[in-house]
Amino acid sequence: MRFPLALAFLVGSVLLADADPLAAPPELQHFARRSTMGMPGTRTRLQALLSGIFRPVEEGGLGIVYDNSRTRTVAEVWEERKANCLSLTALYVACCHAVGLEVRYAEPLNTNRWRRTGNVIRYERHVVALAPLPPHEDAVADFLPHLRRRMGSYLVALMPESRFRALFYSNRAVELLDEGQQEQALECAELSVKVDPTSAVGWNIQGVVLKGLGRTHEAEMAFRKAIALDPKDGTPVGNMEMLTRALGRFEEALRFRQLSVELRKKDPYYHAFLADDAITEDKWEEAQAEIRKAIKLQPYEPEFFLTQARILLQRGDVDGATRSLEEARRWAMPAERERFDSKLAALKRLPG
Repeated sequence: MRFPLALAFLVGSVLLADADPLAAPPELQHFARRSTMGMPGTRTRLQALLSGIFRPVEEGGLGIVYDNSRTRTVAEVWEERKANCLSLTALYVACCHAVGLEVRYAEPLNTNRWRRTGNVIRYERHVVALAPLPPHEDAVADFLPHLRRRMGSYLVALMPESRFRALFYSNRAVELLDEGQQEQALECAELSVKVDPTSAVGWNIQGVVLKGLGRTHEAEMAFRKAIALDPKDGTPVGNMEMLTRALGRFEEALRFRQLSVELRKKDPYYHAFLADDAITEDKWEEAQAEIRKAIKLQPYEPEFFLTQARILLQRGDVDGATRSLEEARRWAMPAERERFDSKLAALKRLPG
């Protein structure tokens, strides 16, 4: 069983301000203790918990399956037996803590990505669980469900629990915003910056929600806070460009535009946007160059391959368009593959 490296953040339920999304219910703690009872050594117990998460229920496991329909709390994962990568990491850490294992949240370097959720484009942090192994090793639970040593190009940095909680709440804010629940989204965005005031992600999302509510002055302050905290993130810069332009501050908007372009050279969704923009103007060569940049930066986004297929088909390359659609289907979630199947069927009826 293999799980995607990137976190997926989609529609979620409303959280109560006093609820702990990372708390393990007593039944989950009992499962963790039962799964490791009598086992010697840290490594053995870590692996037992990891295996137990995915082992079928009839074989004594939890039978968790990957599901990115929403980001769940640990208690919700226990009840529903479904989770995305962030929720899986939270569940695993909770199990480890229940049996006294020293496990921390961490962030792999060079595995983060840009992702579109509804109308919001954002920079995502991938999270893993890190456990020290005596005398001088680390074990990483990366969902991918397996443990591996921290070595080679796979480097991780410890993440404070407050940052992990902030990511959880900011993810929920995006989910609620995508559902049109703006007031609830604002509550979650405020929780994000409350638990970690240094989270640029949280401040940026708070700004997006405030802008949608028409509270432009507060939105601007939130975007500026995000930019100050993470000057390399082009998302709040782009949001400031749109906000200042909407307010008629065109010279200021131009400066943010220039900065945003510079920062977004490594943003695949920015190149995909440029490709779409070129398509609307029938600039097919320019569109193809931009979508190639997007795919090079993020080679597992089905929508990029769909755009490339459109471009290649317009340029008369039916075989190339077919290959692009096959790649789009390969990276699509199972529920989305039927859409690509129908396009492939129609395309294969065309002369090559």
